[in-house]
Amino acid sequence: MDFFSTIFTDFSANSSQGLTVARYIIEVGIGLYLLDLITGIVHMYLDYQTVKDRDLRLHVERNIDDIVKFETTDALFMNATPNDKYLWNFHVHHDAPYPSVDSEWELTMQLVRPLTPAYLLSVALWYYGHMNPTFARIWFGALTAGPAMQKTHFLAHARNHGVLTKKTLGGWIICTLQDTGFLLSPASHKRHHEEFDCNFCIFNGWANPLVNQIRKLLSVVGIFPLLPPTAQARLDRSNDEAAAKKVEKKNPKVKGKTAVSAN
Repeated sequence: MDFFSTIFTDFSANSSQGLTVARYIIEVGIGLYLLDLITGIVHMYLDYQTVKDRDLRLHVERNIDDIVKFETTDALFMNATPNDKYLWNFHVHHDAPYPSVDSEWELTMQLVRPLTPAYLLSVALWYYGHMNPTFARIWFGALTAGPAMQKTHFLAHARNHGVLTKKTLGGWIICTLQDTGFLLSPASHKRHHEEFDCNFCIFNGWANPLVNQIRKLLSVVGIFPLLPPTAQARLDRSNDEAAAKKVEKKNPKVKGKTAVSAN
């Protein structure tokens, strides 16, 4: 009996350990999904906000040097409201997706700064017993991984621009993680930069199906426009340029005076 009792005890202990490991793996997965969901919702919300100043909204720069020059020297940007400046800078990523205007350190700190108060508040709630242990592990996992979201985002762009390849061991590992869905898929995110109304998630893309459906619903009920702001701006810019060409054709003396700057 002692022999069988020992076997049963060992089996139960191993099963319990296995279940614990499986539980932690599931919790990590939920945490990463939650993080991806948050990135998608925030990204979607900001993409669907409109720059109020029409001239600024239709202005476009297509490389990082020109963006920096425009933001530091052009009165159109410098005299804009803080909200318009922020939104224009955010939306111009659709026209100049890689590399980032900001350094990798600044991109990380842009996330660390707002996440730190949430992290500290969460620690206090957990410490004083106001947070379920399972939820705490999921939530802290999401918050801890949060600062890496822009890294995974720009790794997808690096792959799409041929900067990231499988030629090195590190590159091979990252590309494999992207191809298997553990990191943001370059192909999936590329679609966002082509259509602007889908695939907003920037950590691993797991929550894209849900966020895409939320966006469709918000457009159907009229909260979001059917045409995303970036697509609308490109359409308006094209219409303005076509109208300007008609005016120029009729009266060459006004050439260049009616066109909207597209640089």
